[in-house]
Amino acid sequence: MKNKVIKFGLLGLGRVVKNRVANVFLNELRSSKVLVVYDKIKIKKNSYKKIFNCKSTNYQNNFFKEKVDYIYVATDSGSHYKCVLKCFSYNQNVIVEKPPTLKVQDLIRLNKIAKKKKLEFYVIFQNRLNKSVQYIKKNIKSIKKEKIIFLTLDLLWSRDQAYYNDWHGKWRTDGGVLAQQGIHYIDLLCYFLGKPIKCISFISKKSNKLQAEDTHCAIIIFKDNISCTVNMTTALRPKDVEASIKIYTQKKIYKLKGLCCNNLEIQDNFDSNRSYNATNKSYSQKVPTGYGLSHKEVFQNIINFRLKKTKKRPLLAIESIDTLRLINMLYKSYENQRWVYYSEGLPNSRLGN
Repeated sequence: MKNKVIKFGLLGLGRVVKNRVANVFLNELRSSKVLVVYDKIKIKKNSYKKIFNCKSTNYQNNFFKEKVDYIYVATDSGSHYKCVLKCFSYNQNVIVEKPPTLKVQDLIRLNKIAKKKKLEFYVIFQNRLNKSVQYIKKNIKSIKKEKIIFLTLDLLWSRDQAYYNDWHGKWRTDGGVLAQQGIHYIDLLCYFLGKPIKCISFISKKSNKLQAEDTHCAIIIFKDNISCTVNMTTALRPKDVEASIKIYTQKKIYKLKGLCCNNLEIQDNFDSNRSYNATNKSYSQKVPTGYGLSHKEVFQNIINFRLKKTKKRPLLAIESIDTLRLINMLYKSYENQRWVYYSEGLPNSRLGN
């Protein structure tokens, strides 16, 4: 596969393409080419046709017939299931933005189809590849040995009313701050700690008019009685502040800070003079927005894996199932006003309805 170029089709040309993915394909990736784009909004489709110097089509079915290596799905969250299903009907490999689906059962169905047809089905949770996150993941066993007392997750972002005047904030197409912005950080909790045991949550609307919530507070319990308090909001004004996860142990405090957990800060509880500055600096990155910079790593890993330049397999969509289960568990907890347990089976919440 020497000098082979991996060809992509882009389905959906919204905020994530405008604010991050377009630049990734234009300026950052090796061995890639956008061959065709499609969006139901004609002006977007024509604009990105020029930007990528690629094909476009007026009919969605013609888009699926193009010979590409992967279709990247970045439509509204609620349409992911139908879009991926359509891709599979044309035997196309898929890379889908988070969440892969809104309902857990739909993810399981899609995974079965992908396995049966031997198709690749990946999901993008780009923050897993942040340098700071990789440090915690690499050292999580030793961190647990220091005896974790608890964790805190704080997502302090801002979205104005205009953001919620399209498909955002609706139960059928998106959900609220938890399912849209917060899912990235719920995913990191599962990435570090595995499947949850139980959770309870409370949701509210503080600054915006929407079906779902712009503020979400919760408690999540993981294995070994490790607890995490969660505070998420898009109700702050006028801009995003940070998204952080802090791990408190008997010996140290590990802080993932910044707009998207992009900075590492380690604090020693016993020796305040001990410096971790070199480690903190090595595993921290400056980012311009909450999208971070790790979309590049996600796509490049997929390309390299396809070209057999690496044996490290990208994140399969089904491998994010505990994240999706926990999102639905949290919503179900609020709906039922009680603790919800992982052992209850696949949760069915209002999300996606």
